[in-house]
Amino acid sequence: MRILLSIVLACWTASATADEIDPFFPALYAVTGVAENDTLNIRAAPDGDAAVIGALAHDARDIEVITLSRQGGWALVNASENAGWAAFRFLNRQDQRVMSLGLPEGLRCFGTEPFWSITFGGGAVLDYATPGSIMRHSITSMSPAPENVSVAEFGYRFVWQSQGEDVTAHILPGRCSDGMSDRIYGLHYVDNQRPSTGCCSLN
Repeated sequence: MRILLSIVLACWTASATADEIDPFFPALYAVTGVAENDTLNIRAAPDGDAAVIGALAHDARDIEVITLSRQGGWALVNASENAGWAAFRFLNRQDQRVMSLGLPEGLRCFGTEPFWSITFGGGAVLDYATPGSIMRHSITSMSPAPENVSVAEFGYRFVWQSQGEDVTAHILPGRCSDGMSDRIYGLHYVDNQRPSTGCCSLN
């Protein structure tokens, strides 16, 4: 009986822990439980004694959480040109709206040398922007199908046309640096022609 009880308690504890920590990041969160006259500190390390490097308003929304600390109590977020840690108990996951492609609404990929960005419009198109120009391109195939997309879990493969040629691109989960700041992103972009690599953000 004692052994059976131990097994039940162990399973319950594991289940509770799994329920408390959503494994799929990045994701958008809103600040909750912070007084109107207060802010949520962003710290240099996942520690209440670490230096404060930024703050989130008590009603801030669309906060992109990149990952959690090892124990799950702190969330890695970006503040200005830096990445830092906010207490996860004050963050509540938002519902994520998706586009017809199945991608998160607001998803943007970008890189440097030269500066470029890709945003996704309604339907099977994307806008590729460089300084001084924006061009719309058709997306000719994608995987998985829109109803099965989980870009933060499995990634996303698509083909778009540039000057009559197919560009095979992937958006993949994993930490990414833009090379220009200390910000950290949770998705990266790679394709088989320039721009070859970059980072992606949910907002």
